Amino acid sequence: MVVVQQLRLVLEAEPPRFDLPGFTLRHYRGPDDIDRWLELRQRAFARQRVGVGTWSRADFERELLMKPWWRPERVWFAEPRGESSPVGMVTLAERGRGTAAVPVVHWLALLPTWRRRGIGRLLMNAVHRAVWNAGGREIRLETHSAWTAAGKLYEALGYVPVPAPSP
Repeated sequence: MVVVQQLRLVLEAEPPRFDLPGFTLRHYRGPDDIDRWLELRQRAFARQRVGVGTWSRADFERELLMKPWWRPERVWFAEPRGESSPVGMVTLAERGRGTAAVPVVHWLALLPTWRRRGIGRLLMNAVHRAVWNAGGREIRLETHSAWTAAGKLYEALGYVPVPAPSP
């Protein structure tokens, strides 16, 4: 049985900068990046046991562009230096409003042939630093228990399960 896991990371100190030689990070640049984001998401999850449905541009607009938290600087693409084809991306969202808003990793996706090379760590480091610099001290995310590689990455980064609410 596949279970959605809720995880969190408490930032106790400023995250040190993590650089990965040969890779650059960049933010969302406009409408052309919608297709890059959609293709990357689709290819990254194509072989997962728990499937991720295909999204359209309208889905992207509804789930990202139309949200009150949306800003281009909340999306990072990882590209091999000198190339303009991303191999990974992450999106930072918020749950809740006002002072109750909590930063959440909305999507982290890496092309399968580019996994286990530090790119996920590079992308997550960008999220951690952005949250810290904005004054946040906690980040949340959801993942499926079947996505064991993602779970191992999050555990290595210090994420722990969110305690279940008391009855």
